[in-house]
Amino acid sequence: MPPVKPPSSQGPEGVVDLHRARRARRLDLYRSRQADRVRSVRTTLETLTQSGTLFTPDGTQRGLSLLKALQFLQRASARLEELSGGGVLPAPRMPERVDALYEEVDDLFDRADTLAGRDEASVARLPGR
Repeated sequence: MPPVKPPSSQGPEGVVDLHRARRARRLDLYRSRQADRVRSVRTTLETLTQSGTLFTPDGTQRGLSLLKALQFLQRASARLEELSGGGVLPAPRMPERVDALYEEVDDLFDRADTLAGRDEASVARLPGR
């Protein structure tokens, strides 16, 4: 039995809407990267706490930076939710607004990575369309 395409990605007569599929894929990619960052920051905070390092002056400073990084990641999550239309408002339709929200999420990821001390590259800047 062939896989069934979700009705939201099909247009008239069963034609797949590639624009909608690309938008959904991009949103999934960003959500995955956001979840990975949150998991990483929380793990680091747990390690600081369990080792007792959090209660030293340097550990306290590191913990505050990690908490600020979590705040940025929560804001990124809110922007991704706005892009999905999962909240009170429908998802933005204007390409300029969609691109602006993704740029804001990229910036929030960069800022969170800086605070969390991530050495690896931040989220790849994906093409807008």
